[in-house]
Amino acid sequence: MNLTKAVLVRAEYLGNEQLLFKRFERELNEFCWTLKPFLIEYVMNQCQPIEYVTYVDSDICFFNNPKRIYREHMGQDVLLSEHDYSLNYRGVEQSCGKYNSGFIVFKNAENARYALKWWQDRCMEWCFDRVEEGKFGDQKYLEFMPGFFRNVGSIITPGVNIGPWNDTKYHFLYQDGKIFANKDKLICYHFSGFRVINKNKIALVGGSRKIHNILHLPYIDVLKNVFHDIEKVAPEFNGFVSHDKLLPMAIYHEI
Repeated sequence: MNLTKAVLVRAEYLGNEQLLFKRFERELNEFCWTLKPFLIEYVMNQCQPIEYVTYVDSDICFFNNPKRIYREHMGQDVLLSEHDYSLNYRGVEQSCGKYNSGFIVFKNAENARYALKWWQDRCMEWCFDRVEEGKFGDQKYLEFMPGFFRNVGSIITPGVNIGPWNDTKYHFLYQDGKIFANKDKLICYHFSGFRVINKNKIALVGGSRKIHNILHLPYIDVLKNVFHDIEKVAPEFNGFVSHDKLLPMAIYHEI
């Protein structure tokens, strides 16, 4: 695909044979979650000199420049994204966690590397798509980081990693070529629960499950361009067949 600004990293490159065995013990999404802290460390080691490594879920879309995040948190070694659930989602926090692991920043510093190694060990021990004994995927572990390690803080920059779990707190506005969440620029929105059924149909399984014109239409436009690029190397491509356990409660939309 000639991705001139991307470096593709295979799991085998991470140099951990025990990690590779997890692909046979876990579902694909669980294996991907397990890989996350190892990939962050790999990037940190390969891209020297580097100040920060930011992991971003593939269903996050940026609407404005994120540089402000780093300017406002220069004293922190690890930055976590709080879910900041809306009232109707408050009950989810106990099972899915205070923090969302879809946007997380590690500084290339000794203390951050200690935290990263601790997270790696926890994910190797247990990382599954279910709630069990206070654990959930790679995510619930993050709640321990502020107490175990120094300079671990929450992102306070507004407009970061808003998602279906809290978007009812915001009024979204398009003005002067920018999208705002309340009075602040929307930096990135997490399209959690957005499922691509085929090139002409999507399903929403989280939040209101309604199309929000200001948020979803630009994202769908981006995805259509992505589909076009994929078809160049995979002409048979027609979306994704999903066995998602949440699909029975989804609302489907033609695009």
